[in-house]
Amino acid sequence: MVHAPPEARTRADDILEDWSPPSLDILWAIAQWYNGTVLERDNQRYHIGWHRPPDLQTLVGCSDAEWEQRYEAAFTDLQAPATSPTLVDDRRHGQSEESQPWLTEQYILRRKVRWTPTRSARTAMDTLFAGLFDDDELPQHQLEPDTGLVGDWDESLLHRTGVAVVSAVWRQQGRSVKQYPGEQGQAQPDVRSTALDGTTWEAEVLTDHHDRAMPRSKFATFAEQPERQHLWIFENRETAFETLNRLHEAGDVDCKIANAPFDTPENYSLQVGNRYLDQSHTDADYHCPGIDRIDTITGWYGRHYDDAARAHLTTSTSTTHS
Repeated sequence: MVHAPPEARTRADDILEDWSPPSLDILWAIAQWYNGTVLERDNQRYHIGWHRPPDLQTLVGCSDAEWEQRYEAAFTDLQAPATSPTLVDDRRHGQSEESQPWLTEQYILRRKVRWTPTRSARTAMDTLFAGLFDDDELPQHQLEPDTGLVGDWDESLLHRTGVAVVSAVWRQQGRSVKQYPGEQGQAQPDVRSTALDGTTWEAEVLTDHHDRAMPRSKFATFAEQPERQHLWIFENRETAFETLNRLHEAGDVDCKIANAPFDTPENYSLQVGNRYLDQSHTDADYHCPGIDRIDTITGWYGRHYDDAARAHLTTSTSTTHS
């Protein structure tokens, strides 16, 4: 069963009001999943890049009796604004979101996840758990000493899932993989990979937490590196084709996509979109150097993970945390 480290409990006294040890244990379990720790539960290994998110009881690693007696009420409290903990001092430039619950529902990989951490929860976890993950627990990542979450703390769990799934598939293919390359604040991809043939691939994951300016900035950066291949992974097909429309119509980036704009973005298939991108790269009338392939998080997961691949991942030598 998961228990938050003593250091986190000490910090909670300083930065939270109305917190409880069970709620802190729940947040610690979620942070482990979010950061990509390999978790061993009932002789099975779970990882954000390999599996659909489990239920919270599995994530915490407790029995039915322990769940009912210790965690169920705390989970209910974290799902309501009035009973979620309150940040005493939001270190993110005074932003206050006391009216937001800490855990909410979201569909991820076609599964309803009832414990998705909201912005308030991620803000707290980033502070509570700073320095409590080490290189042995997260061998594939780099954590800054003053942060508790991998990557951008403002990334939703859906976005983190996309980054983890792309990374896991590329590693399974024998590629070198680096998440969040470059300095913070730079327009860099979420994942950079070198294939066995030496080709550099970069992946950008876009979900509903992104503003409209960010894709243009990323596209402009990627367009300056035509020798690299760029994969854009979206929340769904509608988001994919809406983004292609905005890039095509933007006046500040050089992007002209074949057959764009797309009148009904939700009705286009990824296969059709990739065919138009291929045409945009080969036809002199079009120009789209910052995007080579598009996909969705769920589609990528479904195509690349058969039972044999997942079994190999879950039985290979990896760091576990129970």
